[in-house]
Amino acid sequence: MKKQSLVALASLLTTGVFAQQEPIQFTAKGIVVLSDADMAASALVDGNLYKSKTSRDALTVVKFPLDRTGQNITTAPISNSSALYDKAAVVTPNGRFAFVLEGRGQLGDSVSTLKGGVKELPVAARMFIVDLAPAKPTAKVVSVGNLPTAITINPQGNTLAVASGDAGKEMRLVEIDNTGTPKRVITAPSPVPGARITDLVWSPAGDFIAYVIEDTQEVGVMKYSLDAAKKPNIIPHGKPIKVGGLPATGKFSPDGKFFIVSDIKKGANAQGAGKGELFVVQFSTEDTPGEHKVVSQTASGEGAEALTVSPDGSMVIVANSGQSYQPFSNAGAGKSSLSVFALDKEGKLTLANEYPFEGILPQSVEFDKSGNAIAVAVSEYLDYGDRSGGIEFWKVTKGDKPSLEKMPGKISVARGSHTVRVY
Repeated sequence: MKKQSLVALASLLTTGVFAQQEPIQFTAKGIVVLSDADMAASALVDGNLYKSKTSRDALTVVKFPLDRTGQNITTAPISNSSALYDKAAVVTPNGRFAFVLEGRGQLGDSVSTLKGGVKELPVAARMFIVDLAPAKPTAKVVSVGNLPTAITINPQGNTLAVASGDAGKEMRLVEIDNTGTPKRVITAPSPVPGARITDLVWSPAGDFIAYVIEDTQEVGVMKYSLDAAKKPNIIPHGKPIKVGGLPATGKFSPDGKFFIVSDIKKGANAQGAGKGELFVVQFSTEDTPGEHKVVSQTASGEGAEALTVSPDGSMVIVANSGQSYQPFSNAGAGKSSLSVFALDKEGKLTLANEYPFEGILPQSVEFDKSGNAIAVAVSEYLDYGDRSGGIEFWKVTKGDKPSLEKMPGKISVARGSHTVRVY
């Protein structure tokens, strides 16, 4: 009987009757996470940093499949800033290198409050080139102009576009070799003279770079090309158009037909930002540009900055920070949500559903390679003691009314996680 029982048990296990799925199912080679550990999210309201003596800015590399020993999760001490939200890093298509903008420098251990807000953080000009191949990531540093604000990489993985605060040199094209080292840098002025570029996104075909400018509430595109000597050129293509009150981040649909922009209306503050909007823009990409146009717009959640578009272009998922960043005594503290929108072939967005979850200031969301799951960077939780950030995972069900289901597993990372990149 004992032998028969063992055989029966083995049969049940192999046929899947007792088999269970892993708590995180995510189709990717790996993900890169940035954590800015200098301040608690609530410092955006009251200036109190609540710094940890043990937590430092970090880049975390997670390689799949996951292993409970943690041997496939490594970290490197890379200074970075959540002031750049999820615009601070890119990863080459082959997953070999990450390029990280510092944006704002780290604070000294003796600093406990920010009286002047994020602008009081030290100005930085560095970009870290991180080799992800070794067992422990290694980094080298180059300068990319004063106060860089956004970075994007072309589909071929050999050229970066970086926005900085240098007057007359707000745009930098950085060509890189196969070791990740810059081999040529071309500078250009902002497409809107004197205006600070706050987001850059390379088009899927690689021939245009979209830009967002918060101060003038505009978005537009620049044409990218190579001349006969293979020198890159970038010129404004058409006139930028107005979108909302405080355009934050943008993403292209996979076919490049649409550019979806989040408008948060107001920055984080003690009263809250209120509901935002999503704009779907269609750029004129003809040789002789016509007018760019907004093809649709729809209401979004509060603090709805981070967004991602599915690999098949059928849905948009937005992370709503709400008032989760408020001091712990506030009723809205720790309450965030995800909104799922269907995107049709004409560029119309339709809200399918909204999913509340516990977590503070989700600032980055990305699909896996299959389009069947998303990863969300959560800055921190309503925790005391050794506080941490997290990467949470949700299963995606496609269809006319797409839906989400939260996975039971998550990955704990250093506090202040604000950027996740899938490769």
